[in-house]
Amino acid sequence: MKSKSVWIAVMVMMAFGASAHAEEKPDLPAVEEIEDHLDELYRSESSQAKMTMTIVTERRGTRELTLEAWTAGSDNALFVIRAPSREAGTATLRTEEGLWNYAPRADRLVRVPTGMLSDDWMGSHLTNDDLVRETEFRQDYTTELSWADHQGESVLKATMIPREGAPVVYSRVEYLMDAEEWTPMKATFYDDDKKVRTLSFSDVRQVGQQQVPHRMVVSPEDRPSESTTLEYQSLEFGVDIDDSIFTRRGLRRIAR
Repeated sequence: MKSKSVWIAVMVMMAFGASAHAEEKPDLPAVEEIEDHLDELYRSESSQAKMTMTIVTERRGTRELTLEAWTAGSDNALFVIRAPSREAGTATLRTEEGLWNYAPRADRLVRVPTGMLSDDWMGSHLTNDDLVRETEFRQDYTTELSWADHQGESVLKATMIPREGAPVVYSRVEYLMDAEEWTPMKATFYDDDKKVRTLSFSDVRQVGQQQVPHRMVVSPEDRPSESTTLEYQSLEFGVDIDDSIFTRRGLRRIAR
């Protein structure tokens, strides 16, 4: 009986030890690596993309836009609407000098002030900053990393608090990412402790050396029946891009 009791105690200890070992989390990556990864995820050194944006609102029903986009480095980005025809040629340009919106019918280029980065883009639930990323995670946020559980999976969590003076309207942003590739799965935006909106990422595909979500759904918390879905039809990294398109004259040429 004694030997049996000892054997049971040993087995319990072994099981407890195995369970504790299984729950051990790997070391967290460097914060700077995660911030840079998220900043560069859809850009690399240069990129070119075609995408569809589907906007569902109570007021206007369902709208679909076809877009083309180009980026180069961390400063230059250009988005042009190709369809529907009534909005074709409308564009948004970002350079190191600032951010502009272009209205083709009036041939008018309007600078977007920093205070309007959080305004919606073309009636969607995406903001100007979502589209062209005027802000940067490393520069504008203080980030804390931890491990979290998401749908039964251990994931990397990045909690981001805006730095003082940063052109950011949210009080906190939380990203959930795949533990191995750091691919974003979900982002939640807060105003104080109130959840404002969520971004859900899916349809992950290999682009160059990176795993990149090709579908993103934006859901506002106060309007659960509304959403904006952005889907990449094509996405290339490391393409040759004529830098002249990131000028006011180049924008007009590309948009028309």
